[in-house]
Amino acid sequence: MANKPLKTNDAAAYLGVSRSSLTNWVKQGLIKGGATPGGHYRFNVEELDAFAAQRGLSIPGKVPHGLDARILLIDDDPPFREFVREVLETFSGFELKEAGDGIEGALLAGTWEPDLVIVDLKMPKMNGIDFCRQLKKNEKTADTSVIIASAYLSPEARAEIQEIGVDVVMEKPVRLASLVAAVGKCANLRLRQH
Repeated sequence: MANKPLKTNDAAAYLGVSRSSLTNWVKQGLIKGGATPGGHYRFNVEELDAFAAQRGLSIPGKVPHGLDARILLIDDDPPFREFVREVLETFSGFELKEAGDGIEGALLAGTWEPDLVIVDLKMPKMNGIDFCRQLKKNEKTADTSVIIASAYLSPEARAEIQEIGVDVVMEKPVRLASLVAAVGKCANLRLRQH
């Protein structure tokens, strides 16, 4: 688990530098940041350590919130939330919070800063697309991985989703194996050992 890739904010905190310094170094080719399907950088600790040694940087601390992935589930359908909880039981090393609408989800995302959000499109108070736009606009949550799971994937919705840059789009009813694969990839979780 120690080789879990770090998101941009976590990697910057690990090196004790600003997010913009880190992204500038990536753009200059000084640090390789692997990218997710959504176009967000991920960094491995060994590479950051090597870069710090080469640059004479002293590393102030370790990863801010440990190795556990924070997963935020936002859906107004209780049976679907139950299904996702059951799917997540196949993994270890995560913390889960849930919200029943987009506004509640946005408040949680802003304060808790999840690593992965699983969100529906059609919800009361704030829809999934507006939620994702808000998530991506906030510097603290901009590189959060996003899985959209919705029964309402019109061509217009798909075009908007592509514009936002989410990691995975799944049509409901979601197949268990597909969700396990998507969560494992986006949150870099390991399956439980039985």
